Amino acid sequence: MLRAGDLLGNRYKVESVIAKGGMGSVYLVKDSKLNDKEWAVKEITQVHNHEAFLEEARILANLTHPYIPKITDYFEPDADGYCYLVMEYINGVTLQQRFDDAARALPLDTVLKYMKQICEILLYLHRQPTPIVFRDLKPGNIMIDEYDNIRLIDFGIARGYDQGKVSDTVQMGTIAFAAPEQFENKQTDPRTDIYALGSVMHYLLSGGKYVYQARESLDSLFAHVPDKLVRIMDKLLQTEPELRYQDVGEVIGDFKLVQFDSPAPLPPAESNPEMGTVMLSAADYLPPADREQRSRSPERQATYRAQATQSQPALIIYLLDVSGSMTMANGDKRRIDVVTDALHVTLRQMVYRSTKGSRISSRYRVAMLAYSDEVYDLLGGVKNIDELMNDGGMPVLNTHRFTDTAKAFRHAEAILRAELPSLQDGPAPLICHMTDGVYTGDDPEPIARRIMDLSVKDGNVLVENIFISGDVLAQEVVDPKRWQGVTPNTPFFDEYGYKLRAMSSVMPESYREMMRDANYNLAQGSLLMFPGTNPDLVSLGFQMSAATPIF
Repeated sequence: MLRAGDLLGNRYKVESVIAKGGMGSVYLVKDSKLNDKEWAVKEITQVHNHEAFLEEARILANLTHPYIPKITDYFEPDADGYCYLVMEYINGVTLQQRFDDAARALPLDTVLKYMKQICEILLYLHRQPTPIVFRDLKPGNIMIDEYDNIRLIDFGIARGYDQGKVSDTVQMGTIAFAAPEQFENKQTDPRTDIYALGSVMHYLLSGGKYVYQARESLDSLFAHVPDKLVRIMDKLLQTEPELRYQDVGEVIGDFKLVQFDSPAPLPPAESNPEMGTVMLSAADYLPPADREQRSRSPERQATYRAQATQSQPALIIYLLDVSGSMTMANGDKRRIDVVTDALHVTLRQMVYRSTKGSRISSRYRVAMLAYSDEVYDLLGGVKNIDELMNDGGMPVLNTHRFTDTAKAFRHAEAILRAELPSLQDGPAPLICHMTDGVYTGDDPEPIARRIMDLSVKDGNVLVENIFISGDVLAQEVVDPKRWQGVTPNTPFFDEYGYKLRAMSSVMPESYREMMRDANYNLAQGSLLMFPGTNPDLVSLGFQMSAATPIF
């Protein structure tokens, strides 16, 4: 990782960090060989992304377009596994920032201007000798430069189109803007970018609503938009690629026919809680002082010493995010496979801890809810661990599309309220929530905090979060056995980390002692939150869910 003052390649002096993301950072540097000319340096930190990095470098090196930053240099993996891409520095903001700064109400003529410029970029990419499919078009990957023109950045998952292939080597762009075929392990083509263009347009013209969130018809939602533009959007967003525009040139031609009288701004985004947005600010979710005080209050430091028995088993509710991005890599496996393996180990651990002699004496009851934009009950209700294992036991996790975390927490809350009357003398129930991305429905935090206010004699209901993301913590966990855990002051690279931290209970001492017996050195007062940056930490998080005291 570079720091201010570092010299890259005996040439580029690091000035500051421009941005941080899931796979690395972007730095502002000055070129000592060119009179301190400013460049942007993109750093890739994850070993399994080296090939993607080199592919991005090869793609950009051969492109010359006024709306695409020019690559000037790159450094292949060094001894520490870091790769660097040197490119033109864009003095500006992302389209997402521009949109937010305008209270999510950009003028119609401004949106149309940006859409036309994006079309020019896509036309250039799609008409290369080997067509290039960008595959991750979104406001965060579009810069607005100092002259108010578009610049397309982050070609990390762009790929040349091979008509002979039946599926993509690297799956998935950003869930909220991805085309339907990107969820189906099919080969994407230029029409995938055409759908994403429609998704971005829908987002900008609706005050920040994603296509899948909109419950109204296009005509109703876009009553303030010229009919011709609505018809274009409708054709861009057709589910079947055959029904969309087949070439970006057709889109450009139709855009030229759009006319409107004045650049009136759009209405501001609705505050309807059912239309929650995924755009998070780290500052928004740094827990305020009163929240941190509450997390340390006596009710949250109850004994949590009640032992699970056959007559008073522990209730564990799993909420498992199975959105499309769970097919991405975590180590040398897909995220969904890492979670499946860790979950199965934990279930076997529950069986082991419930076994007395040759008989399983059920000391755990388990509910398992997988969720994307819908919630799937994998077990058909709450099951005793012996019943679950006798039925075959090991659930299969399949990925779907988007993610609605709040909906999953509501289902868990309903289960808890039904179960609590019979749990008063047993261990406090625990919700183990695993997620790998930002929520795209209602805000889940109010629901999670309602759940954390529910209680039995042993203490309040516990909420644990396992956050699978490529780059969560400011300081990498090298040895999980010596890791101290997440505290109320732990900084995160990923903004969603702050939200999840506010939704995580303080780790009970009885749980911490259990994990100390397993040689984990978690600090007193750390939280039930585990950044699943590698399979060992995912496994640790799931093991923690089964750490209830057992008689």
